Amino acid sequence: MTKQFSSFSPMAREMVDLSLTWQDRYWNAETGLLKMESDKDEDSMSTPIPFVHHIRETIWYALGLLQRQADGDHARALQAIQTVLHYQFDEPGKPYDGTWYRFLEEPHPGEGIIWRDYDPNWREFIGSSLAIILWDYETELPPELVASIDEALRKAIRGALARGLSASYTNIALMHAFLLDFTGKRFGNPDWVGMGEAYAREIYHLFVPNHAFAEFNAPTYYGVDLYALGLWRSYSASALLQRLGAEMEATLWRDIALMYHAGMKNMTGPFDRAYGMDMQKYASLIGMWIWLAAGRAFAPFPDVTRPFAHHHDFAYVPCYVAVGVSVPGDVLPHLKTFQGERQVERVIADDPRRVVSAWIGQRLLLGSEETSYSFPASDQFHPVTIQWTSEQGQIDWIRLLYRTNILINARAEKNRIVCSIIGDSDENPDVIFQIFTPDVHRAAFQHDRWQLAGLTVDVETNASLHTSIQADGPHYDLHYTSADIPLGTPIRFVLTTKEDS
Repeated sequence: MTKQFSSFSPMAREMVDLSLTWQDRYWNAETGLLKMESDKDEDSMSTPIPFVHHIRETIWYALGLLQRQADGDHARALQAIQTVLHYQFDEPGKPYDGTWYRFLEEPHPGEGIIWRDYDPNWREFIGSSLAIILWDYETELPPELVASIDEALRKAIRGALARGLSASYTNIALMHAFLLDFTGKRFGNPDWVGMGEAYAREIYHLFVPNHAFAEFNAPTYYGVDLYALGLWRSYSASALLQRLGAEMEATLWRDIALMYHAGMKNMTGPFDRAYGMDMQKYASLIGMWIWLAAGRAFAPFPDVTRPFAHHHDFAYVPCYVAVGVSVPGDVLPHLKTFQGERQVERVIADDPRRVVSAWIGQRLLLGSEETSYSFPASDQFHPVTIQWTSEQGQIDWIRLLYRTNILINARAEKNRIVCSIIGDSDENPDVIFQIFTPDVHRAAFQHDRWQLAGLTVDVETNASLHTSIQADGPHYDLHYTSADIPLGTPIRFVLTTKEDS
């Protein structure tokens, strides 16, 4: 059944309108793809970066065009879909079989390296978007295009099954379970349906012990999780997926509420995976979900009329609107107003034991993670974080820069973070704290004290501060060396914060 734009909520219509208006300017009719700037970091917007043609974002745009149904949208959507299908790999036996090019400009991966030369996750991202297009708009598509989409879905499943995806890779695993269920029912393949439900059970089995996903507190990847659980809720005919998905979706929203400060429009750390430290400066997917749930005025999202980091994720809006938002009643107040100071202690894994701790204050957020000195799943890990509202009303921040040669245990409480670091090799590692504070004239750094605009941090440590401090605009990198500490002795930091009155 065709989903009419008029049936969307006012907030959903606003989001689709703004997202598509923003995407319209990137449409390249000659290539049939969106031509956007390649990605930028959160706070470095001044460096010119080349434009590239995005494949995944173009299928999101095509879905949005079918939703908006303005003059010319249908023809443009058909062109976009046909173009995206053209850039799928059809090479059985290759690790990238069934996935898609990320950009028109990138070379064929050949014997390339995963993540660097191709992204296997495009199977699930693009495949799930094609499933929505079929479910909502199949009657508006030419039969030959429907047949091509079906063939693309078969290729995506073929490659995904050969990959052997782990259920602990939460955001992709959730989409994968849906796609198996959807294609199994569509193509009359009970084996795929069975595998989809078995996969859903495995994801749920990993979730239940601590009611947490392996990718805990991830402002972007939580957004994909909510999208995938929305697929289970809205586009799956499986009673199992619907039931398990509803439970995990509600629990995930409650975790978001626990870690979110509506007044500062940010989640507190630590972040298992994050692209930035201020959700008002980059397109976080949770920011878009809060927009859809509570309204634009409450959303932690940048001004879309100006350049912003991770901008291409704004093209994801049509997928979110399609699955809809389902927020527990007790969560919605947390998305609109600050619900009071609180200490958070959250066990998120048992083997190895991982415990998140955070202090959420009026103007100050402290976050840390005890990892049992285990390796994180991603180099986007931010195990020690401090965010505060500066005198100018903006978010300033500090984070321990995760590096692959360190293992860390840390705990946060009111006005204090205690952390212990060991090296994973025979060399003593440097420990780097990255600080963002635009008021550079107020910044002063000593071995045992960091004086910042609106915040003072007293530092107790057995490490030594390097004589030089690397500064890049409002960013500072403070290097502490452990060269004088005996090998095997933990590097200790106690950070005590004091807000300026």
